Amino acid sequence: MRRVAVVDEEEIFRLGIVACLAQDPTFEIVFSGAAGPLTEEADVAVVSAQALARHAFECPVVVCANDSPTSIRAKRTVVAAVLPRATLTGEQLVAAVTATAAGLWVSSRGDLPEGIEEVQLDPRRREVLRLLAEGADTVTISEQLCYSVRTIKAFIQDIEHELSASSRAQAVARGIRRGII
Repeated sequence: MRRVAVVDEEEIFRLGIVACLAQDPTFEIVFSGAAGPLTEEADVAVVSAQALARHAFECPVVVCANDSPTSIRAKRTVVAAVLPRATLTGEQLVAAVTATAAGLWVSSRGDLPEGIEEVQLDPRRREVLRLLAEGADTVTISEQLCYSVRTIKAFIQDIEHELSASSRAQAVARGIRRGII
């Protein structure tokens, strides 16, 4: 059972969050209030941007905000997800809280900072990038994926170009930051 706290100054929104999460038997609501600090230990907190700006949370948080994800500021708190308040659905909320409780970061389309475009790699190139991240060399990748070494090198060049990277290591780092792998 995942212990969830909900902190939001807008009562109707807070009650909606609690109602959505209460429908899932894997969640236990341990705190619901307009302000922190939490009176119970939680695995995840669902909070407003204002609550996040005022309080530090010991657990990872899912922020429901109207602001751009890049403008969210936290006090010594791990922000695992920023969800759009205006268009948030119950399914998105449950998925984000479940992922956060499992130790994952949640990103939605449009979360990238200004100046960074979303990159779409086909499944083959994505797999090559994943193997590079695991430390595999070109020969190993070609053997595992049943492509020639020359083809794998071409895939790596394509990946570096798509991610505006000047090396394999930089491509892997950018792929991780952008959630590609």
